[in-house]
Amino acid sequence: MTDINYKVIGQKIRERRQSLGVTQEFIANKLDVNPSHISNIECGRANPSLTALIRIANILQCSVDYFISEEYSFEFNNTHETNLEEQILTKLKHCDINKKQKLLKIVDIL
Repeated sequence: MTDINYKVIGQKIRERRQSLGVTQEFIANKLDVNPSHISNIECGRANPSLTALIRIANILQCSVDYFISEEYSFEFNNTHETNLEEQILTKLKHCDINKKQKLLKIVDIL
């Protein structure tokens, strides 16, 4: 496990804040902290708590995932699911309307 890159998180906070035209002082007032603390978070000199990160995301109208998505180390592989969906769709193309209606009822029950 590697350490969390708070510098990248801070850069994303800064980018989002600037794109919305929000000042560090505005965020600091909402969080009841000193504006220098927001500056330190954005520069990677201070690490925001999870609570602070959630509050910053709410203020900046985005998800926390926007800030931390680069921290994920797994790769989502949905190849199997996609193949299954393609197989179902292929088989449905060859069904007549009556079979499709019956299948729809079955899917609704599930």
